[in-house]
Amino acid sequence: MATKVPAFSDIGRATRDLLYGSKSGVFQYNQALNITTRTADGVEFAVTTIKKDEKVEAALKAAYKTKKYGVTGTFGSAGLATTSVSFYNIAPGLDVTLFGTLPDVASAAKVSADYVVPHLTVKTVVGLTQNPKIDLQATTGYKDFIFGGEATFDTNKQDVTKWSAGVGYQRLDYAVGALLKDMGNTLTVAYAHNVDASLSAGAEISKRLNEKEGTSFTLGVQKKLDNGSLVKVRLDNQGIASGLYETMLKPMHKLALSGQFDATNMEKPPKIGFALDIKN
Repeated sequence: MATKVPAFSDIGRATRDLLYGSKSGVFQYNQALNITTRTADGVEFAVTTIKKDEKVEAALKAAYKTKKYGVTGTFGSAGLATTSVSFYNIAPGLDVTLFGTLPDVASAAKVSADYVVPHLTVKTVVGLTQNPKIDLQATTGYKDFIFGGEATFDTNKQDVTKWSAGVGYQRLDYAVGALLKDMGNTLTVAYAHNVDASLSAGAEISKRLNEKEGTSFTLGVQKKLDNGSLVKVRLDNQGIASGLYETMLKPMHKLALSGQFDATNMEKPPKIGFALDIKN
């Protein structure tokens, strides 16, 4: 295992990316259009439009990043503007980011610090209010194992209001993660396996420890086709089946078609959606 330890949020990430998507393979049951362009000065602009039923939501994001700092601003159709300013490597292994939301800066301002050194990764987020909440994540590792936890301390209540702990094991062809969440009330086990260069499969099982029948699971398989397209199928314990086909229409133009239906109730109308990503 490399000396750089993955963050706590990376435990089980391979399975979540397979089942739900990340930068690719994301199920979209509405109609979405994303257009991204970059100026000669390095400023990236992204326009996102999503139609949900008869409602259209839009957002404009602008971002600029150098080796020393980065600035991001997002302007939504609801009239809110979120901004962040990041400073990289202000001390060895330390990045700091300031967050704010206009017009409600006083209640939404936060500062985060990411500290990465050999065998230790720490992330903390503190609200810049009179009685802030403090979020802390930390991980360490040994060979192919990752150990970590996260907690939230509410200074207003003077108490820990959330905590989770987890362990992960990762090799080149598979990854396993176990998380004890919801302050010890939920156990989640995730597994992802790269069968070969084009085929992957995974499963996630969650058990509510204080409930006799509080078990849920999600299974998924994805296949990369010879033409570069991606096909993904997902099924959960409630009988909800989802499918996705993602392809490049031409360079920098990606189309994803998604569908979902309830296998236990075939009279229920299926959900159909698409997402078109255009980069210039």
